[in-house]
This record gives sequence, structure tokens and C-alpha cells, in this order.
Amino acid sequence: MTDEAPPPPPVSTDAAPPIATDRPDRLDRVTITGTTRSPELDAPLSGAIVTVEGTGIMAKTDASGHFQLAVPPGRVTLHATFDGFRSFSREIRAESGKPLDVDIPLGLDQLLTEVVVVVGSRTPRTNVETPVPVDVVTAEDLAQVGRTQTARLLTTLAPSYVSNSTTVNDGTDHVDAASLRGLGPDQVLVLVNGKRRHKSALLNVNQTFGRGNVATDLNAIPAGSIKRIEILRDGASAQYGSDAIAGVINIVTRDDADTFDLTTLTGLTGSRDGAQVKTSAGYGFRIGKKGVLHLTGEFLQKARTDRAGDYTGPVYSSDPATDQMILDARNKRKSDFKMRIGEAATTDALAAYTLEIPINANASFYSSGDLSRRNGSSAGFYRFPAAENQSVPEFFPDGFLPEIHSNLMDLGVTIGVHHKGDWVVDASLTHGQSAFRFNVENSVNASWGTASPTSFDAGTLSASETVGDLDLIRKIDTDLVKSLAFVVGTEVRLENYQITAGDVASYDFRDPAHGGAMTSTGAPKIPGAQVFPGFQPANEVDRGRNNVGVYAGIESEIVKGLNFDLSGRYENYSDFGQSITGKGAVRIPLGKMLALRAAVSTGFRAPSLQQLWFSNIATLLPNQVLTSNNESPVTKAFGIPKLTEERSLNASGGLALRPVDNLSLTVDGYFIRIKNRIVLTSFFPAMDPAVGPILAPFPGVTRAQFFSNAIDSDTQGLDAVADYAVRTGGGTLVVSAAANFTRTQVTDVRIPPSLQDRFRELGGDPALLQTYFFGRLARNRIEDSLPHQRGTASVRYTFRGWSALVRGNYYGRIRYKSDPAGGAYNDELFRAKTLFDVSLGIPLARRAQLTLGADNVFNTFPDKQKDPANINLGRFIYSRFVTQFGMNGGFYFGKLELLFD
Repeated sequence: MTDEAPPPPPVSTDAAPPIATDRPDRLDRVTITGTTRSPELDAPLSGAIVTVEGTGIMAKTDASGHFQLAVPPGRVTLHATFDGFRSFSREIRAESGKPLDVDIPLGLDQLLTEVVVVVGSRTPRTNVETPVPVDVVTAEDLAQVGRTQTARLLTTLAPSYVSNSTTVNDGTDHVDAASLRGLGPDQVLVLVNGKRRHKSALLNVNQTFGRGNVATDLNAIPAGSIKRIEILRDGASAQYGSDAIAGVINIVTRDDADTFDLTTLTGLTGSRDGAQVKTSAGYGFRIGKKGVLHLTGEFLQKARTDRAGDYTGPVYSSDPATDQMILDARNKRKSDFKMRIGEAATTDALAAYTLEIPINANASFYSSGDLSRRNGSSAGFYRFPAAENQSVPEFFPDGFLPEIHSNLMDLGVTIGVHHKGDWVVDASLTHGQSAFRFNVENSVNASWGTASPTSFDAGTLSASETVGDLDLIRKIDTDLVKSLAFVVGTEVRLENYQITAGDVASYDFRDPAHGGAMTSTGAPKIPGAQVFPGFQPANEVDRGRNNVGVYAGIESEIVKGLNFDLSGRYENYSDFGQSITGKGAVRIPLGKMLALRAAVSTGFRAPSLQQLWFSNIATLLPNQVLTSNNESPVTKAFGIPKLTEERSLNASGGLALRPVDNLSLTVDGYFIRIKNRIVLTSFFPAMDPAVGPILAPFPGVTRAQFFSNAIDSDTQGLDAVADYAVRTGGGTLVVSAAANFTRTQVTDVRIPPSLQDRFRELGGDPALLQTYFFGRLARNRIEDSLPHQRGTASVRYTFRGWSALVRGNYYGRIRYKSDPAGGAYNDELFRAKTLFDVSLGIPLARRAQLTLGADNVFNTFPDKQKDPANINLGRFIYSRFVTQFGMNGGFYFGKLELLFD
């Protein structure tokens, strides 16, 4: 199923032919064959003992882990043991004339296990043996968290990864932006079973972290389908291509057979809102003797949360006395005009599968995929009757709260063939697509007056990727080193991006001269659906591109534990040209307990099709903002050059210490330099004499923004991970801690000379150009909108099916730094916070468990805002521009897990 070389040699060299000590003196005996394997080491176990309980029947596995037994018909219990591994028992029904094939997994009987990882290496290595840091988050780890969506689960467990929801930010409220090591959402590559995952169709154009970026939507992948998540914390463009600047996240899906599990979780926040109900079911079964199909289905219903404050501004009139008089006459209070500020509501249906079928003894066909459909609901700013140009009083005499109702669809599927021989060959085809449809409810196109509808189809964003991969591995026999492998491969990728226009009423401007609505002063009203003006025919695009990549490298173990890897990659894009990247990595053991590791690499990120071709007019009250694509005449009129790729240099080094089997510690430092980083500029205001004439053809537009290779940045930091486990009191105690310290600084702002010349020609003030192009707020999003320090520590104790967990999550301080408003700054500092999670697992029966828990048990919130301009007339208690961990507060849940044979 995944991109792997042949499994490592059997754990034991005590190879012996299968031995069955029963006496085959009955013709009706049933033949049982099978294999014993270690899932953690991904290797067969030679010399394991398989017995039939209550009889003298037994067999010893051979060099390939195979065994064969002859048993009497009826129910029998197989029992398998192997030194250093946990024993395994399973009851089966043996029927005359029907041979059985039974595979037996034996888990490592050690407190801190090693896992063979797919990411970071083409040849099989455990996460301890890799020369670069790889974190492994298991399904068991995920099950200990009360979060219901994949991105949120990972945020809780991996300090170097941060993902939060936003509020009052259009489509971004429905797709979480995420960061690895403080870099952008599009500077981390996501794989599923070792294959490239498609990006979301949505581009973040709002005022939050990840502005101008396209994220990979992890919440489209059902959490119940995940076997483990591997996080490679190192640059890997030379191995995987574009985007892998901060690192790689590989999601490995479940492939277990003969299982059926059902999990239901329900809970709500400490504010008694945001109720969630999630049900997940998984079913795995065999196809033939060796084939496996695992299916997962998941349904989530999540209600919105609301942390809005009471409104204190004008409602019906800008004159306070008049406003109060009308409020009294209409029996209203200002608190009745409340916004909804919090997490969006969503209803999600998700499904996934993993399939593997042997073709012959050395080859197998594999496939995996997922499909999700999600419907979300969020709100924008309240439109008050006093703002005549935004409303239609005949429909909404008291104003209205417009809503965005999103329809999201994500699909990902991979098919491939894996062959093991002198050359290990893996050939695969992966297709992924994402669609985001904007529906606007409870709103109006004010320029249409009473002719306006109140519901709109505002258009659809669509993106797709089709990737063909061919990976080859050849082990080279030599006496010079312990092991040596040559890896080579190619990748062909086709991408497409589309914008489909919305209803005419969602974007159209109706001039008063042609029946359009006017304010009491005779001014035309604002066109387009309030909260989100629809995409216009002029915004429609259907653009594609292709690229071809070729890579090669060596992966070696010179002597036991001493690894050296070298790789290089060439890519050719149809729209911007070529890129060459390389990487070297080494792991040096210093005795049995300590190893040093280091890597240096170059990387790149191609501008996404969304960054190249997205355009629209959005509402950022009180402004209408034009985002103009890279090929637009407007963009060219400003002198913005064509986008090119980002380039990076990544260096890392650290140590891995394991003084005893049940204690491990890793510390890794890193430095990442990015040149020509693509950002969405700050705002060019139409009121500036140099800007106004260019924006004149767009009625109602007051600001413009563009994509540009605007900045260079340096990121440096340190990751530390410690794990300790001990058996005590008849149970197992596991203590884990991890911390991330990171800081990103903008080292250069690259205002294009053509833009400077154009601005000067139009009579603009050069002193203002810096603020328009990349202002103080834009710099803040890169440097200070995420915590510079993140940490997590947990203690978990299990005893005879019972489990108890306490976890602390530390979020360092963050800052909000505004652009100047009337010569003043509205800066805020939000202090560090520590959140605590607790859970208690209670066995109800052999195959049933109840878990009661709380994420953020003390209901901790971020610091409240203090600056009146940020609070915005009482509405925003907490910042909507920067956040450490969201504004929901505590979540209290119960979970029931059932496992069926």
C-alpha cells in the first residue's frame, strides 16, 4: 500500500521449517496456515511458537514467519508467543474441507516501541534510526483526545504543529489554516500513505494567519481511518518536491482486518454551546487469503460557538439621542443586535477505505481513498439600519446578520502496484479534488433595493491534482558498507483550478440611473451580496499546468547505526520553469545510548494556481476589497511582476539519547531561510491619488491587494521530545513531554522596482508605498501571530482496561500589531496560557469502554482585548486576528467505544 522497500530481515535468524507435533491420524483435520509478523517493525518473526490451546498441537514459524497446523473441526483457540513480544490469542471456527489462512500480529513487549516509518526515507527505517527527526502519533494517541477533527487532534499532540479556527473571516472560518515550525500553511507537504495530498480550493485572503496561503484540509480526512501520523520535521523538497519546506506530514490509514469497531462521542463547551456529536465506524475484512479491505465511515454534527460581546454603537442613527429614541419606540436594546463570533457550525459526512490484494508472491495491488461532504454556517458583521448603503429597510427594518453557508467536497484516491524483487518497484496514480461553494443567506444586494433576493449562490472554487509516481529501489550488495540502496523515481503532476461565477444578483451593480437603489442623500448603494459578493464572470477561470520531477539518491548504513543519505531532485513546471534541489543527512552513533544527526537541504515552493489566478471583490467592513490576479491588467497597471517560486535553505542538527529501553530524549535545532516568499500585499487605498484612477472601473471598491514575491524570512528554533515508561502497581505509566521554540523574522521587503516606478509616475507618496505593499500588520502575521513557544506534557496510567490521563498544553504569548489608524497603533499583547486536559477510561466489558474527559478542563480563555478600537464597539472580546488556541474555552465529553469480533 505504501512506498516501501522489502521488509527487513526476520527478527530472529533461528530459522526452522514449520513443525507440527500433532499426529495426523484423522482425515477430517483442517489445515491452518499463516504468518506471524511484527506490525511495529514491519517484519516476519522466525521461531515464534503457535499452539492450539488444550491440545498438544503446535508449530514453529520458519524464516519467513510462516506456520502450518492440522486441527480437528470445531472452535479452537490459537495462541502465539515469541520472546520480546506480547502473546496473542484468537478463537476461530475450523470446518472440515475448508483450509484457513490466519495471520498473527505480535506487538513488541517493550514500553517505548519503535515504528517503521514511510516518510523521510525510501528504505524501511524506524523513527529512531532516521537521520532527521520524525514524530509518530498513533491511533491510540489520537483516541486520548476529545477533539473530533483531524487537524485539531494533531494540534493537541504535536507542539511544532498549530491549527486553529477563525471567526468572521469568510471562507477561512470553514477551512483551518495550519503551521509547522511557524511557517505558512502552504510550506508543509501532506501525504496520505506516502502519496501527495491535494490542496484545498480555498485561498485565505483575510486578516488572519495564513493570509495569501492555500492549506491542505486535514479535516477532510476522517480521524477514525488513521493508523498513525508521521511528522517529518525537516525540509524534504529534494525527496518530495514542492511545498516540503517546513517538513512533511504523512497520514497512514488503517489496514487491519477481522475487526469492527464503533465509537460515539458527544460533548459541549463550558459556555454550554458548541455541542458536538460524532459517530465513527470501522470494518476490516479479508479478501481471499492475503487481501485486506478496511472501511471507515464518520459523521459529525457540531453546533456553533458564540463569544460576542454586547454591541454599544449606533443602530438606527449616528445621532445618539435619535438612536435611543428609535430603540425605545421599537422596544429594542443594543444588546439585541448581537453578532455571532466563534467557531462555525458544521455537519460532516466522511468515508475512507484502504485496500491491498496480492497479485503473486512478490507483487500486490493497493488502493486507498476518502470522500467528504461538509456543510458549514458562519456569520459576518451585523448590518445596521443606520448604514443605508448596505441595507434594504423594506426587508430588514432592524438590520440583519448575513451568513455564509458553505458546501465543501473533498475526494482523494490512489491506486498502485508494489513489486518486490532485485528492484523494488512502486507505481501509482493519485487523484484529488476540492470544491468550495459559497452560499449567502439572510442578506441583500443593496443596490438592487426591493428587487434583491435574500439568498444567493455566490459561486464555487474548485481545484484538482492528478499525480503519477514511479519509485524504484535497488539494494546494492557490497562489503564496503553494512547496507546500501540506490533510489530513483519520477513524478508527473497535473493541476487545475477553476472559479465559477455566482448568481447575477450576488455580484451585480444596479445603477440608480437604471432603477438601482439610492441612499437618502442620493448616493448609489453597495453592489453584491452583503458579507460575500459573488464571483463575477470576469473572475471565472479554468487554468491548468503540469510539472515533471525526477529524483535520485542513495540511502546507506555504513556500519551499524551510522547512516548517510544523499538525494537530488529536478522539476520542470509548465508555467514558471525549472528547479533543482538537494539534500544530505547523516546519523552518527556515539555508543549504544547516544546518536547525533544532521541534515542540510535546499527547497522550493511553486506559486499555487490559486495565488496565480484568484480574483474577486470581498467585503472587509467598511471596505470593498479587490483581489486582482497575477495576469490582470489592474495588477500590471500597478507594476506587480509575475510570480516566481520561493527558494529555501534548511539546516538542522540534534541528538537522540536512549540511556535505557524505557527512556528516550531527542533535541533538534533548525534554521530555515526563505527567499522570494509569496504573500498577499497590504491594502492599496482608492483614496490615494495614485491608486484611485486604477480602481475607478470597479464601483464601490475602496481597496486593492495583489500577490507578490514580497519578502525574505529566517526561521530558527528548537524541538525537544522526551518519553518515559515504566510498569508499576500492576499497570503501565507513560510520561511524555515535547516542546517547540521557534521564531520567524522578515529580513527583507522586496518592493518591485516596477511598482516603485509606477507609483512615482502616478504622483504617489513613496513613504506610503511600504505600508501599502507590506505593512506593519502584514509583518505581524508572519512574525508574532503564533506562539514562539509551545509545549505539551502528559501522564497516562493504564491498569486492567482502566486508563487515566492528565495533559498540559502550554501556549506562549502572541502579539497583535496594527497598521496606523489616524496616526495611532492598536497593539495588544496576549499572555502565555497553560491548558489542562483530563480523561478517565472505564472498561464496561471485554469489548466496550467508556471515556469521560475534558479538553481545557479549567475553561481557560485567551486574554481579553483592551484597546477600544480592537474591541470594536463592544463586539470583539477576544482577538479575531491572532489566536493561540481559539476562543471556545473548555470542552467536556463522553465517548463510548465498542469492538466486535
